Amino acid sequence: MGQIISQFGDRLNLMALIALVHSRAPGSAFELAKFLSLTMIPAFIVSPIAGAFVDRWNRKRTMITCDILRGLLVLTIPVALLALKPSFPIYTAVFLMFSVSCFFLPARLSIIPDLVSDDKLLAANSLFNVTGMIGAITGVGVGGLLIELSGIKGGLYLNSAVYFSSAIAISFIVGKKHYIDSRLDSIKIKELIKTSLFREIKDGLNYLREHRDVKFVFNILFILMAGAGASFAVAVVFIQEAMGSVTRDLSLLVLFLGGGFFVGSLLYGRFGHNIPKPKTIFACLILSGSTMFIFTFLLKWTRSFGFVSIMATILGTAIAPIGISANTLIHEVISEHMRGRIFSSLGIVMNFALLVFMLIASRLAEYIDRSWILYSVGIFYVVSGILGFLLRKET
Repeated sequence: MGQIISQFGDRLNLMALIALVHSRAPGSAFELAKFLSLTMIPAFIVSPIAGAFVDRWNRKRTMITCDILRGLLVLTIPVALLALKPSFPIYTAVFLMFSVSCFFLPARLSIIPDLVSDDKLLAANSLFNVTGMIGAITGVGVGGLLIELSGIKGGLYLNSAVYFSSAIAISFIVGKKHYIDSRLDSIKIKELIKTSLFREIKDGLNYLREHRDVKFVFNILFILMAGAGASFAVAVVFIQEAMGSVTRDLSLLVLFLGGGFFVGSLLYGRFGHNIPKPKTIFACLILSGSTMFIFTFLLKWTRSFGFVSIMATILGTAIAPIGISANTLIHEVISEHMRGRIFSSLGIVMNFALLVFMLIASRLAEYIDRSWILYSVGIFYVVSGILGFLLRKET
């Protein structure tokens, strides 16, 4: 329930920010990318430190505290800042909110093996994706429609309440083992930084270099997020202009994307145990790229919501097993005391790819047809999947 509610809040917040930018710079993918970059920059500044702290703190308490802080920060935007143009105060609130998320995300990913036995990890990660997608679908679909009806301010008030509700739900979590040494809670932050914090960050990077499967996951998610970054802001504006609405049709298409993600997570969780995870990832990359290419073509030339919604569903179904396989591979090979640092490092890599390629592609979209950027992303995924099959020898 905490996962569903928290993901709902994250996606509702995203739709509100998209609407906020559109109200001030309609039709500009680059302006949207610049504003959304504030949601990613904290990953480079905060995540390296956050992962080491998460490995020391009680993960449940960390998640609860983060949701409370995010709820308060979101509340400041409609209360005090929304009347202003996008400027330093709003940028600060958004930056701080996603800085807090840098602690929440590795804690959420790291807690999964503490809740289930090792033989249930694949099923647990599939359920994790399913519940997350339920929240994301609802947040984007219902949230986008609510913002169309009630405005940006009303959506942000609701977003704040959602984070507080998530904190309440997470408070009921009970793990199968006591995984935190309570003595660590008494260590002062200043002493922690002076003694072992930066050494632990270094240990996390060394761990990454020494484990081939973990490096493989990092490379795959870099590829996935590079394509997602290149297409994200461009696709938002492309859909807005093609369908003639700000968040309504975008929300509905994401509903179909999320529905496919939901189905893909269920199917892979049920039948994917005997399929080698690298092969699953490569096949899904090829299917994702092909589907994205067709989606772009249909949206550009037919503008038929029915056709593009079908392709969005297939795209979601193809993407889901990639994330499940990647998370499960990491859970299988890393030790318990390294999870926070590895997932924080993973967040840095993913956000770096997302941010850099989003800014480059959105800038290019000012000069070339947006559809060519989306076509290129589809081809990039297909080629990456084919090369994966050819270059990775073992199953």
